[in-house]
Amino acid sequence: MAKKIFILFILVITVCLNKQFLYSEDNSAFNQPSPSALNFTIRGDVLYRLDPESCIKLYDKVAAIYSDKGTLYYIRSSGDKWIAGFFKENSKVSMEFDLPEKYEKLYKFAGSNNIFYFLVQPVNDNGENTGKKPVKVPVFIRFNPDQMNFQKLDGVLDFILLDGKSVILKDKLLDYNGSLIPLLLHGKLKISEIIDSRIAIVSDGEETEIVDIIAEKSIYQYKNNSVPEYPGEYNLVLEFGDNITRSDIPSDMGKSLYYEILVDGAEENRTETGLGALSKIFHTKLAPGRYHIIKAERWELDKSMGRYVRMNNVYQPAELKIYIPENRILKIKIEFNGTSYKINQSVIFK
Repeated sequence: MAKKIFILFILVITVCLNKQFLYSEDNSAFNQPSPSALNFTIRGDVLYRLDPESCIKLYDKVAAIYSDKGTLYYIRSSGDKWIAGFFKENSKVSMEFDLPEKYEKLYKFAGSNNIFYFLVQPVNDNGENTGKKPVKVPVFIRFNPDQMNFQKLDGVLDFILLDGKSVILKDKLLDYNGSLIPLLLHGKLKISEIIDSRIAIVSDGEETEIVDIIAEKSIYQYKNNSVPEYPGEYNLVLEFGDNITRSDIPSDMGKSLYYEILVDGAEENRTETGLGALSKIFHTKLAPGRYHIIKAERWELDKSMGRYVRMNNVYQPAELKIYIPENRILKIKIEFNGTSYKINQSVIFK
């Protein structure tokens, strides 16, 4: 009997220690102090303070904890409220603050200099007020309780703290203390780590981009076992083609045409001439690490006039603002379906 009771006790402890945090999809995203750090620990969703001879329960329904510079930050729920709080080193009393809004889920949590940072999923109205299906977009929140300053930023994919400042990952951008750094990757990205307080590793699990946040530029990119082609005579490739299937489209697939290319307002050159369905390639080398304005103009052969004429603006590609990355060749594929253009951007790999 004693042996059975002992085994049951071990099972209960194991289940307790492996219980998931409330609201969290991935607990590895949180910085959890070891039992010796600040004399606090979390088991399941319960926060404890470790005294020399005892383990004192403080709060339950604790979603996450984070330690920084002698301060333990935590976030917990109480009824329908979310509460953020912190313990200073060697302090037995916490300071707590009610959050002014409600949330469905906590994705990430951090704290520094008595300021709280959250990546959360807000509670939506289920479309009752708009009649539309709600779109679940994560919200980044910076909460400074000293000034009762509550700042929100939509569309944030991930964040990390660097020297007490936030590095925010959005689609195609990395924002560090107000400096916006363009990215080539997009989709479900994460900040894997920060190296030497300046090199950010951003990845979607398959492709990885390396960013120097101090120099404010993306410096390299790779995926699986592939490496990008290194720029030589060109670092930008424009590929044009028609994909017209309907017979009632005004533009005739049998017509000969070309595209004239303007870069930053100046005429650069033109593609080769050929039928619309044939690919037309344009190569150029532009200054990397900055944006350029690319304007392509479609010219078609008018057989009645015996010359090429510029098509009406309705059938022209839109002007493109393109960031040219370091150490990579960027390819922009522009496909015309008879009424509009489809744009696809990628990096050329070996």
